[in-house]
Amino acid sequence: MADIGVFARTTSNAPRAWFLGGMLFLASIVIRVSQPAIAVVPGGGTLSTVLFSAALLIFAFGIRGAGSITARRPLGTAALTVLAVWLLLDLALAGVVSSSISFDTAPTAVMTFAYVNVFVQFLLALVAVMQIGRLGVVPSPWNWVPAWTLAAVSASWLVTQVLGALGTTEGAIVLINALLSLDSLVRIGGTVLLAVLAIVLADRMNRPQPTADTSISDT
Repeated sequence: MADIGVFARTTSNAPRAWFLGGMLFLASIVIRVSQPAIAVVPGGGTLSTVLFSAALLIFAFGIRGAGSITARRPLGTAALTVLAVWLLLDLALAGVVSSSISFDTAPTAVMTFAYVNVFVQFLLALVAVMQIGRLGVVPSPWNWVPAWTLAAVSASWLVTQVLGALGTTEGAIVLINALLSLDSLVRIGGTVLLAVLAIVLADRMNRPQPTADTSISDT
């Protein structure tokens, strides 16, 4: 009789990479929402960004050659890598810019740096999420979740910036503060969504996969 329903368990490093990346995302969010309590610890103010960048590198390169969500293709992998490095440099550059400019030029210089910083991060993230979606290493339709998350974060940021430029009344300031809180929630929620998705997909990859054994045994 045919032996059907033989199971083989996945032993690839790919699920380990996705699980680790998801956990690093979650850890970065936990530390972020724990501010300013974590900030009093040496290095606590930078730990969230360091963990987030580490997660990006794990997703870019995987573990021992397995688990790269960009299939280690040059464009997507480079975008994730440069984004991770840029986020770390931003920690140092922000302090350098603030301390090296005079009081008279501070508002203009800081705003210029802020907008350039946001544009570079957005461009790198856009390239990365489009490559993730196009390459299809992440199962469909989940391969487009990073792009949806980036769209939501970008939309909330743009709305906040537009209203901030148009209104200076007390009512507008209250609305802007509310939108800033919403923007923060979108960013946190988006990161949590990506983290949970990575962990769930890693778990699915680790589940026993049915394989058909066509051998026939006589009874």
